[in-house]
Amino acid sequence: MTVTRDIASSVRRSVATVALATMLTACTADGGASPESKDEPLQTKPVAEVLQLVQSQARVVADLAERSLLNWSTNTVPCEGRGGETADDGRWYLGASANLQVAPADQLTTLARVREQLREQGYEITTDRTFDDGTGGSLTARDPGTAIALTLTTTKNADHLAVGVLSDCYLPVDGEDPANA
Repeated sequence: MTVTRDIASSVRRSVATVALATMLTACTADGGASPESKDEPLQTKPVAEVLQLVQSQARVVADLAERSLLNWSTNTVPCEGRGGETADDGRWYLGASANLQVAPADQLTTLARVREQLREQGYEITTDRTFDDGTGGSLTARDPGTAIALTLTTTKNADHLAVGVLSDCYLPVDGEDPANA
């Protein structure tokens, strides 16, 4: 029984990690900078401050979905350039993932409710789709104030919604090296 729970937990983490990795790949193709700031210099921020922003955005999603975040994990990653090269100036971003336990029958309505409430709060909805099978979907929104991207996706086994949160790229503060952590 314990082995089965451990395997199930590993599978859930893997699904969330794959969803986050997909989102991260899509979001870093421009070097991690938001469209409005491509020509502006990157801000310098400490990891703790960005972590607080990311956690705050994840709580927004959880509150809108009326669920608690489960299996929260974060990771700092070096930003990439247009050709996939790692930036040599230490620029980095923070990605996070979690799960929301939502019954399969409620997942699409939860996505729709979260989408509408995010839109009302001024978020830009960048992806909003229902999968071909009609039982799953994906939503990506961007907070224009922080440039943080939120992704909420149904999982293949439909036992939860995967949440991904991605910060903008930042330069490190003195004494931190999150791109190489």
